[in-house]
Amino acid sequence: MGTVNGLLASLATNVEASILYRRYDRNFHTFYGQAFGENTRNINESGVYIGLKVRPAARWEITGYYDQFWFPWLKYRVDAPSRGHDYLLRLSFAPNKTSQLYVQVRSRTKDQNADLAPSRPVPQPVPTERRSLLLFYDAAPSSIISLRTRLQGTHYREDGATPHTGFLLVQDATVRLNRYLRLSARYALFDTDDYDTRQYAFEQDVLYAFSVPALFGRGTRTYALAEVKCTRHLTFWLRYAATQYRHQRVISSGLEEIEGSLRSDIKAQARYTF
Repeated sequence: MGTVNGLLASLATNVEASILYRRYDRNFHTFYGQAFGENTRNINESGVYIGLKVRPAARWEITGYYDQFWFPWLKYRVDAPSRGHDYLLRLSFAPNKTSQLYVQVRSRTKDQNADLAPSRPVPQPVPTERRSLLLFYDAAPSSIISLRTRLQGTHYREDGATPHTGFLLVQDATVRLNRYLRLSARYALFDTDDYDTRQYAFEQDVLYAFSVPALFGRGTRTYALAEVKCTRHLTFWLRYAATQYRHQRVISSGLEEIEGSLRSDIKAQARYTF
Protein backbone atom coordinates (compact mmCIF):
# COMPACT_ATOMS: atom_id res chain seq x y z
CA MET A 1 0.00 0.00 0.00
CA GLY A 2 1.09 3.55 -0.65
CA THR A 3 -0.49 6.69 0.77
CA VAL A 4 0.25 10.42 0.94
CA ASN A 5 -1.79 12.74 3.18
CA GLY A 6 -1.14 16.44 3.64
CA LEU A 7 -2.51 19.71 4.95
CA LEU A 8 -1.78 23.33 4.00
CA ALA A 9 -2.82 26.09 6.37
CA SER A 10 -2.56 29.87 6.50
CA LEU A 11 -2.04 30.58 10.20
CA ALA A 12 -1.85 34.35 9.71
CA THR A 13 -1.48 36.88 6.91
CA ASN A 14 2.28 36.35 7.02
CA VAL A 15 2.55 32.74 8.23
CA GLU A 16 1.94 29.55 6.23
CA ALA A 17 2.37 25.97 7.41
CA SER A 18 2.21 22.52 5.88
CA ILE A 19 2.32 18.96 7.14
CA LEU A 20 2.55 15.75 5.12
CA TYR A 21 2.55 12.08 6.03
CA ARG A 22 3.60 9.41 3.55
CA ARG A 23 3.87 5.65 3.70
CA TYR A 24 5.11 3.29 1.02
CA ASP A 25 5.28 -0.39 2.00
CA ARG A 26 8.35 -2.43 1.14
CA ASN A 27 6.35 -4.35 -1.48
CA PHE A 28 4.65 -1.26 -2.94
CA HIS A 29 5.55 -0.74 -6.61
CA THR A 30 4.62 2.04 -9.01
CA PHE A 31 6.02 2.46 -12.51
CA TYR A 32 5.62 6.21 -12.89
CA GLY A 33 5.11 7.41 -9.33
CA GLN A 34 7.12 10.44 -8.24
CA ALA A 35 5.44 11.28 -4.96
CA PHE A 36 7.16 13.04 -2.07
CA GLY A 37 9.83 10.96 -0.37
CA GLU A 38 13.45 10.60 0.69
CA ASN A 39 14.14 7.60 -1.53
CA THR A 40 14.55 7.78 -5.28
CA ARG A 41 11.61 5.39 -5.66
CA ASN A 42 8.36 5.42 -3.69
CA ILE A 43 8.98 2.18 -1.80
CA ASN A 44 10.03 1.01 1.68
CA GLU A 45 9.53 4.36 3.43
CA SER A 46 7.34 6.25 5.85
CA GLY A 47 7.77 9.72 7.24
CA VAL A 48 6.36 13.02 8.45
CA TYR A 49 7.25 16.39 6.92
CA ILE A 50 6.52 19.76 8.54
CA GLY A 51 7.14 23.05 6.69
CA LEU A 52 6.81 26.69 7.70
CA LYS A 53 7.04 30.03 5.87
CA VAL A 54 7.11 33.37 7.70
CA ARG A 55 7.31 36.91 6.28
CA PRO A 56 8.34 38.97 9.32
CA ALA A 57 8.76 42.21 7.36
CA ALA A 58 8.56 43.59 3.86
CA ARG A 59 11.14 41.96 1.54
CA TRP A 60 12.16 39.42 4.20
CA GLU A 61 11.16 35.77 4.28
CA ILE A 62 12.04 32.84 6.55
CA THR A 63 11.34 29.29 5.37
CA GLY A 64 12.17 25.96 6.91
CA TYR A 65 11.17 22.35 7.24
CA TYR A 66 11.77 19.26 9.34
CA ASP A 67 11.43 15.76 7.89
CA GLN A 68 11.54 12.55 9.94
CA PHE A 69 11.65 9.31 7.96
CA TRP A 70 11.90 5.55 8.52
CA PHE A 71 12.90 2.67 6.24
CA PRO A 72 11.38 -0.56 7.60
CA TRP A 73 13.43 -2.85 5.36
CA LEU A 74 16.84 -3.09 3.69
CA LYS A 75 17.75 -0.56 1.00
CA TYR A 76 20.71 0.43 -1.15
CA ARG A 77 23.89 0.61 0.97
CA VAL A 78 21.89 -0.04 4.16
CA ASP A 79 21.71 -3.70 5.18
CA ALA A 80 19.19 -3.25 8.01
CA PRO A 81 16.05 -1.26 8.84
CA SER A 82 17.02 2.37 9.42
CA ARG A 83 15.80 5.89 10.10
CA GLY A 84 16.91 9.49 9.79
CA HIS A 85 15.90 13.13 9.70
CA ASP A 86 16.47 16.20 7.56
CA TYR A 87 15.97 19.88 8.35
CA LEU A 88 16.51 23.13 6.46
CA LEU A 89 16.36 26.82 7.32
CA ARG A 90 16.55 29.66 4.78
CA LEU A 91 16.57 33.44 5.29
CA SER A 92 15.79 35.47 2.15
CA PHE A 93 15.97 39.19 1.42
CA ALA A 94 14.83 40.93 -1.77
CA PRO A 95 16.28 44.48 -1.94
CA ASN A 96 14.22 45.17 -5.07
CA LYS A 97 12.22 43.41 -7.76
CA THR A 98 15.31 42.35 -9.74
CA SER A 99 17.58 40.96 -7.02
CA GLN A 100 17.50 38.37 -4.26
CA LEU A 101 19.88 37.28 -1.52
CA TYR A 102 19.52 34.28 0.76
CA VAL A 103 21.49 32.12 3.16
CA GLN A 104 20.53 28.50 3.77
CA VAL A 105 21.55 25.89 6.33
CA ARG A 106 20.69 22.22 5.97
CA SER A 107 21.47 19.08 7.97
CA ARG A 108 20.64 15.49 7.11
CA THR A 109 21.29 12.41 9.26
CA LYS A 110 20.68 8.87 8.03
CA ASP A 111 22.18 5.39 8.35
CA GLN A 112 24.59 3.95 5.81
CA ASN A 113 26.82 0.87 5.63
CA ALA A 114 30.24 1.55 7.10
CA ASP A 115 33.43 0.57 5.32
CA LEU A 116 34.62 -2.95 6.12
CA ALA A 117 37.41 -3.27 8.67
CA PRO A 118 39.03 -6.03 10.77
CA SER A 119 36.72 -5.09 13.62
CA ARG A 120 33.71 -4.96 11.25
CA PRO A 121 33.89 -7.96 8.85
CA VAL A 122 30.29 -7.62 7.62
CA PRO A 123 28.41 -4.50 6.46
CA GLN A 124 26.88 -2.67 9.38
CA PRO A 125 24.81 0.54 9.14
CA VAL A 126 26.14 3.50 11.11
CA PRO A 127 24.83 7.07 11.44
CA THR A 128 26.13 9.59 8.91
CA GLU A 129 25.62 13.34 9.10
CA ARG A 130 25.83 15.80 6.23
CA ARG A 131 25.69 19.53 6.93
CA SER A 132 25.68 22.18 4.23
CA LEU A 133 25.75 25.96 4.03
CA LEU A 134 24.63 27.92 0.96
CA LEU A 135 24.96 31.60 0.07
CA PHE A 136 23.14 32.78 -3.05
CA TYR A 137 22.84 36.16 -4.76
CA ASP A 138 20.83 36.90 -7.91
CA ALA A 139 20.83 40.34 -9.51
CA ALA A 140 19.85 41.94 -12.81
CA PRO A 141 21.77 45.24 -13.14
CA SER A 142 19.96 45.96 -16.40
CA SER A 143 17.40 44.44 -18.74
CA ILE A 144 20.25 42.98 -20.81
CA ILE A 145 22.39 41.16 -18.23
CA SER A 146 21.70 39.08 -15.13
CA LEU A 147 24.25 37.68 -12.67
CA ARG A 148 24.13 34.84 -10.16
CA THR A 149 26.70 34.00 -7.51
CA ARG A 150 26.58 30.83 -5.45
CA LEU A 151 28.87 29.63 -2.65
CA GLN A 152 28.18 26.33 -0.94
CA GLY A 153 30.04 24.04 1.41
CA THR A 154 29.49 20.56 2.87
CA HIS A 155 30.67 18.90 6.08
CA TYR A 156 30.32 15.09 6.19
CA ARG A 157 30.97 12.79 9.14
CA GLU A 158 30.45 9.04 9.50
CA ASP A 159 29.94 7.57 12.97
CA GLY A 160 32.44 9.81 14.73
CA ALA A 161 35.16 9.33 12.11
CA THR A 162 37.31 12.12 10.68
CA PRO A 163 35.03 14.66 8.97
CA HIS A 164 35.32 15.41 5.26
CA THR A 165 34.59 18.75 3.62
CA GLY A 166 33.91 20.17 0.18
CA PHE A 167 32.99 23.50 -1.37
CA LEU A 168 31.77 24.98 -4.64
CA LEU A 169 31.94 28.57 -5.92
CA VAL A 170 29.82 29.40 -8.98
CA GLN A 171 29.47 32.54 -11.07
CA ASP A 172 26.76 32.68 -13.75
CA ALA A 173 26.09 35.37 -16.32
CA THR A 174 23.26 35.65 -18.82
CA VAL A 175 23.15 38.25 -21.59
CA ARG A 176 20.15 38.88 -23.83
CA LEU A 177 21.51 41.06 -26.61
CA ASN A 178 18.21 41.26 -28.46
CA ARG A 179 15.04 39.27 -29.04
CA TYR A 180 16.94 36.81 -31.24
CA LEU A 181 20.10 36.02 -29.23
CA ARG A 182 20.59 34.87 -25.63
CA LEU A 183 23.99 33.88 -24.18
CA SER A 184 24.63 32.12 -20.87
CA ALA A 185 27.92 31.13 -19.25
CA ARG A 186 29.29 29.69 -16.00
CA TYR A 187 32.64 29.46 -14.27
CA ALA A 188 32.87 27.27 -11.15
CA LEU A 189 35.60 26.17 -8.75
CA PHE A 190 35.20 23.01 -6.66
CA ASP A 191 37.35 21.30 -4.03
CA THR A 192 36.14 18.20 -2.17
CA ASP A 193 37.88 15.58 -0.06
CA ASP A 194 36.01 12.65 -1.64
CA TYR A 195 32.81 11.52 -3.33
CA ASP A 196 30.81 11.79 -0.10
CA THR A 197 31.29 15.58 -0.16
CA ARG A 198 30.46 15.99 -3.86
CA GLN A 199 28.73 19.19 -4.90
CA TYR A 200 25.70 19.73 -7.11
CA ALA A 201 24.54 22.85 -8.96
CA PHE A 202 21.84 23.05 -11.63
CA GLU A 203 23.07 24.05 -15.09
CA GLN A 204 21.20 25.57 -18.01
CA ASP A 205 21.04 23.29 -21.02
CA VAL A 206 19.48 22.90 -24.43
CA LEU A 207 15.70 22.65 -24.66
CA TYR A 208 14.19 19.77 -22.62
CA ALA A 209 17.64 18.64 -21.37
CA PHE A 210 18.53 18.39 -17.67
CA SER A 211 22.03 18.85 -16.27
CA VAL A 212 23.09 18.59 -12.61
CA PRO A 213 26.59 17.07 -12.62
CA ALA A 214 28.24 15.70 -9.48
CA LEU A 215 31.50 17.58 -8.89
CA PHE A 216 34.15 16.00 -6.67
CA GLY A 217 37.90 16.19 -6.44
CA ARG A 218 39.57 19.47 -7.38
CA GLY A 219 39.08 21.47 -10.52
CA THR A 220 36.94 23.88 -12.52
CA ARG A 221 33.64 23.53 -14.34
CA THR A 222 32.66 25.84 -17.21
CA TYR A 223 29.98 25.96 -19.85
CA ALA A 224 28.61 28.33 -22.49
CA LEU A 225 25.15 28.19 -24.01
CA ALA A 226 23.79 30.12 -26.99
CA GLU A 227 20.13 30.32 -27.97
CA VAL A 228 19.44 31.80 -31.39
CA LYS A 229 16.01 32.47 -32.84
CA CYS A 230 16.80 32.31 -36.54
CA THR A 231 13.24 32.87 -37.74
CA ARG A 232 9.73 32.84 -36.32
CA HIS A 233 9.70 29.07 -36.69
CA LEU A 234 13.34 28.01 -36.23
CA THR A 235 15.33 28.13 -32.95
CA PHE A 236 18.86 26.82 -32.51
CA TRP A 237 20.79 25.93 -29.33
CA LEU A 238 24.52 25.27 -28.98
CA ARG A 239 26.22 24.28 -25.69
CA TYR A 240 29.80 23.50 -24.75
CA ALA A 241 30.77 22.28 -21.25
CA ALA A 242 34.11 21.25 -19.77
CA THR A 243 35.41 19.95 -16.45
CA GLN A 244 39.11 20.41 -15.77
CA TYR A 245 40.54 18.31 -12.93
CA ARG A 246 43.70 19.19 -11.06
CA HIS A 247 46.36 16.63 -10.08
CA GLN A 248 44.52 13.94 -12.05
CA ARG A 249 45.80 12.07 -15.11
CA VAL A 250 42.88 9.68 -15.67
CA ILE A 251 39.14 10.40 -15.45
CA SER A 252 36.57 7.68 -14.67
CA SER A 253 37.16 4.01 -15.52
CA GLY A 254 36.06 1.21 -17.79
CA LEU A 255 34.39 2.21 -21.04
CA GLU A 256 34.14 5.84 -19.83
CA GLU A 257 37.84 6.18 -19.00
CA ILE A 258 39.52 9.31 -20.36
CA GLU A 259 43.27 9.78 -20.42
CA GLY A 260 44.03 13.29 -19.28
CA SER A 261 42.48 15.81 -16.92
CA LEU A 262 39.80 17.35 -19.20
CA ARG A 263 36.29 16.08 -19.84
CA SER A 264 34.19 18.04 -22.31
CA ASP A 265 30.98 17.68 -24.27
CA ILE A 266 29.11 19.65 -26.90
CA LYS A 267 25.39 19.69 -27.71
CA ALA A 268 23.48 21.16 -30.62
CA GLN A 269 19.73 21.26 -31.02
CA ALA A 270 17.31 22.77 -33.51
CA ARG A 271 13.54 23.17 -33.26
CA TYR A 272 11.20 24.02 -36.06
CA THR A 273 7.58 24.85 -35.22
CA PHE A 274 4.71 24.90 -37.65
